[in-house]
Amino acid sequence: MTETEMLQALKDAKTESQPGANDGSLIFASYSAGKEPTPKALRESFRAIRMEGLAPRHCLGRLVRVWTTKKGQTVMTVFADTRDTEHYNGQMTEGAYRTYNPSLGRLWGLEIIN
Repeated sequence: MTETEMLQALKDAKTESQPGANDGSLIFASYSAGKEPTPKALRESFRAIRMEGLAPRHCLGRLVRVWTTKKGQTVMTVFADTRDTEHYNGQMTEGAYRTYNPSLGRLWGLEIIN
């Protein structure tokens, strides 16, 4: 999907009303990153991929916002249930903010669940 196609798919989606509100639309995205994952990103995806058997490119989560980068690229930020956040002490908590950029990686598909 292109940026334009992503915006069309998100036209009826709701973003969070305030940070952490968790009231954005539930979305499913299939996205391949434009660069290799970091060791931290691999650790943060371990639960979803290795323990729950999800495909690495799949994301389920709440739409936080759609915005434009300094380079003029339209991206979406999601609070992903399918990723974890690694804290400075090595502890993991479920859920993580992820930004998806169809100009950098490949957005294979995007569905608004509710």
